[in-house]
Amino acid sequence: MLRSSVLLRTLVWLGLLTGCALVACQPIPRAPSPSAAPPTVTVPFELPVTIALSGSLDDPTLRVLDEQIAAFETANPDIRVEVVKPPKSVATGPEAFVAELQQGDTSRDILLLNPAWLARLAATGGLRPLDEYIRAHDLDTRRFYPASIQANTLDSQIFALPWTIDGGLWYYRRDLLEKYGYQPPSTWDDLPLLIRHLRAQGEQVEGYVWQGDSYETLTCNVLEFIWAHGGEVIDQGNVVFDSPVTRTALRQMAELIASGISPAEVTTYREAATLALFQSGEAVVMRNWSYAWDRLNRPDSPVTGRVGTVPLPASCLGGSSLALSAFSQHPEQAFRFMAFLVSYESQAQLALQETQPPALESVYADPTLLQTDPSLQALHTALSATRPRPQTSLYPELSAIIYTEVHKLLTQEQGVETTVETIQRRLSELLQP
Repeated sequence: MLRSSVLLRTLVWLGLLTGCALVACQPIPRAPSPSAAPPTVTVPFELPVTIALSGSLDDPTLRVLDEQIAAFETANPDIRVEVVKPPKSVATGPEAFVAELQQGDTSRDILLLNPAWLARLAATGGLRPLDEYIRAHDLDTRRFYPASIQANTLDSQIFALPWTIDGGLWYYRRDLLEKYGYQPPSTWDDLPLLIRHLRAQGEQVEGYVWQGDSYETLTCNVLEFIWAHGGEVIDQGNVVFDSPVTRTALRQMAELIASGISPAEVTTYREAATLALFQSGEAVVMRNWSYAWDRLNRPDSPVTGRVGTVPLPASCLGGSSLALSAFSQHPEQAFRFMAFLVSYESQAQLALQETQPPALESVYADPTLLQTDPSLQALHTALSATRPRPQTSLYPELSAIIYTEVHKLLTQEQGVETTVETIQRRLSELLQP
């Protein structure tokens, strides 16, 4: 969505000034006066600076952003904001942004990015550290979720401002559990016990559904299992994937499918398929992102009003961040808009829309907002369990190794030992050549 009105207004003024110079403002010839001052041209006003924000946005978020841009421009008449189309394929990875930064592209001032990409983009030298801007604008980073600040910090410098936050959550059939007096799961051991109890009561349910296809979200599912068992992928720069706790975690993950707690088809599921099955009422528990809450509770949803949420034992951080291009020609004005987007008022507006949750943690304690939307309290609890993904400039390659090899485990192409040993070897070759 392009804010073409800025360009139109600029062209009109330039046309007027050009026309004036060529026609209307030509002086009438007269004899020169020795004492006359040289002629001057007075420009009626200074044209606003235009800054561009680029990134993937869904329609609800874009509508809110457009309202916020209008409010910002009213309060800051010296700045105009454009939302420009992101580089091709930026929705699936950082490489298009990387290519533009390596070329010194000046057409985009603010990059809207997945925090997992930050190290990759910063390695190009194309992002500005924000610490001085943060101090100048007196921004208190302690008001954000700690995990979101951690994810946007490299070598003790903040390279992006958290704008939205997301994380994996457990959704469960509250009506079904209340019927039998069961509590929702709080650990991975609780999950299969709950499903077996319900089936023993005669409930014909699919059980637990999640994202098991070979892509980025499978890596997030793997990380959530590993972290819950005390494992890590990288520790102080060293690959530590192969550990007893990680083997236990992956064995438990594979057992969900082998035992029928999760359907075999889960190895082909992504977010949409997982949501569709749970929303149909066939599954008891689902792992998904925060967007699913609004979808499940729409008036036409078969399970509206019958769903609850609880935190995962450990949750993979999602969301989006605002980074400032090192090649921006208007960095001060661009950061002013970034600061506006993470202000309390702007973040509170996000909280009340069908968008990604705001990254400003203090918003979730607002009594007025909680009265309007009580689900924000449960969402806050769940998002507090989030952790950043491993921080490395080679994260896309790291993730691909994990989800490719674990998918082979889930489809019974290889065992736990082979999977863990292969991932350890491949990650070591990638990160420690």
